[in-house]
Amino acid sequence: MMTMKNIFITLVCLCFGLTSNAQNDAGTITFERRTYWINIMSRLPFMTQEDIDRDRLTWGKNQGRPQEYALHFKDDKSVYSRVEKESEGGYSWRQEKYMIIRDHKEKRSKDWLDLLGKTYIIEDDTPKYRWKILNEIKEVAGYLCMKAETKDTIRDRVVHAWFTNLIPAQSGPEGYDGLPGMILALNFNDGDVTVEATKVEFISTDLKLPIPEKMKGKNITRHEFDQKTAKYIKETIEGRKNPFWQLRY
Repeated sequence: MMTMKNIFITLVCLCFGLTSNAQNDAGTITFERRTYWINIMSRLPFMTQEDIDRDRLTWGKNQGRPQEYALHFKDDKSVYSRVEKESEGGYSWRQEKYMIIRDHKEKRSKDWLDLLGKTYIIEDDTPKYRWKILNEIKEVAGYLCMKAETKDTIRDRVVHAWFTNLIPAQSGPEGYDGLPGMILALNFNDGDVTVEATKVEFISTDLKLPIPEKMKGKNITRHEFDQKTAKYIKETIEGRKNPFWQLRY
């Protein structure tokens, strides 16, 4: 595992010749989230190779379509949510509630989430992730990033993140944070779901974070929410069904 000192030295060396903007502490990052259903279904314990091959023929062309999300960040705070777009004909269909609000300085969160047809508000401490820094780099949205790894025990998935210290906010998409810089890409279980930045915009004028004045939903702790999620996954798999048709992966 690399030390924090080595992380910063490595990133500084990687970014030699690039100019780091000291004002890069407020802005908006656009992400594309892609879900690869065949990968997810192939991991379910009751799936046979025949089932996987049949589903690959059925769903193969309908996976990996991008969904657009935006992360707005300013003054150690951030908001991450899906970008709502009108469908053809001017109609806008109801999307699931999904808004991740973070106060990184106070280490507090207020998340607005749907779970199995019900909407919940989670006001709690920010989740703590046990990151391991890996000795790999790649470019994401024009930024050289380092790789880190953690584990999501609720969904039984390995999470890889790519972060850059050229954006000093310790934030990221999907509620992941806690690394020495902005997370610009995530990869769940080696390609089940990918989330990657496509555009980074810094705001020189005053940025107002898009937090709704009113949120409707049942208040719940993060532990209770995680328990409901874990119970549904266990029971659905025991019933030989894919829990992630109804549950965000």
